[in-house]
Amino acid sequence: MGLGDFFKDQFIDVIEFVDDSPEKLLVSKFARKGDEIKQGARLVVRNGQAAVFAHRGIIADVFGPGNYKLNTGNLPLLSALAALPTLFNSAIKSDLYFINTTQYINNRWGTKNPIIKRDPEMGIVRITSFGTFSFKVNNPEIFMTEMFGARSLNMTQDIVEYLTSFVGESIAQCLGESEQSIIDLATHYRQLSSMITPYVNEKANALGFEVTSATIENIGLPLEVEKLIDEQSGIGLAARDMDTFVQYQAARAIRDVAKQPGGMAGIGAGLGVGRMVSEVMSEALEPRTRKSAAKKNEAAARPKESVADQLIKYKDLLDKGILTQEEFDEVKRMLLKEI
Repeated sequence: MGLGDFFKDQFIDVIEFVDDSPEKLLVSKFARKGDEIKQGARLVVRNGQAAVFAHRGIIADVFGPGNYKLNTGNLPLLSALAALPTLFNSAIKSDLYFINTTQYINNRWGTKNPIIKRDPEMGIVRITSFGTFSFKVNNPEIFMTEMFGARSLNMTQDIVEYLTSFVGESIAQCLGESEQSIIDLATHYRQLSSMITPYVNEKANALGFEVTSATIENIGLPLEVEKLIDEQSGIGLAARDMDTFVQYQAARAIRDVAKQPGGMAGIGAGLGVGRMVSEVMSEALEPRTRKSAAKKNEAAARPKESVADQLIKYKDLLDKGILTQEEFDEVKRMLLKEI
């Protein structure tokens, strides 16, 4: 190599991008006066990057990680678009973009409007949901065409906001089409998340990116549906354990009555209603075919629960937070009067 070639190599043009921004950029346009690219320039594409050349808005050549000496041989599309000679010595004008292909994690998504879902048990129900998702660009050429070309999105935040809306809508559609009941949806978040990711990617891949994970953190139900679930839970509890249901009804009566203008003065009536309701439900829930004389005799012979035992059970409700200290003290006072 001659002395002239040595000095020529020392001043060779190097094109690269190092992201030192506080928030990593998704797309960065290589800035140079006149957007000129010289023959023989050295292009450095780092791991986690892709370089995309464009000419007058048309995507041309795409480079993955590596070191490249730019010429007509490795810029076939750009050369054709710019009508370059086989060996171009003068600079050409071209837009060059560096794409970040690493993952963008912990992005928030949420349903903008309630999802209308047909539930096999409750009919038409409106639900809401939110969670997180992670994504990365998996096809820089399609991504640039769709995001920069079709949608004119050029800021990282703009693109992330668009993807957030896109992912939220896709997940909402998936939840709406699911045949699972809303009870199953609300109790199988992990299983549902694994089902959602490939569903979203069917559409995401058409935009040049991949959702690497999508998680559901919450599925919100209407207040009336939550009340219905609570009632059904109470009925199921009564069928399994009537004694516990009596305590459950009493605790609810105490809370409801305490909120009324009469306050704790109506507690006695509330407890009476709780016992009465539990007795009626016990009769309704017990199949008639099982109401034998032996069972009735057994119930009649069952000893009455002592005040001490009742206090122990109500103390357990206090410890679990079902009763407040004030409510427990009032029940205790009433029970001690019976001694």
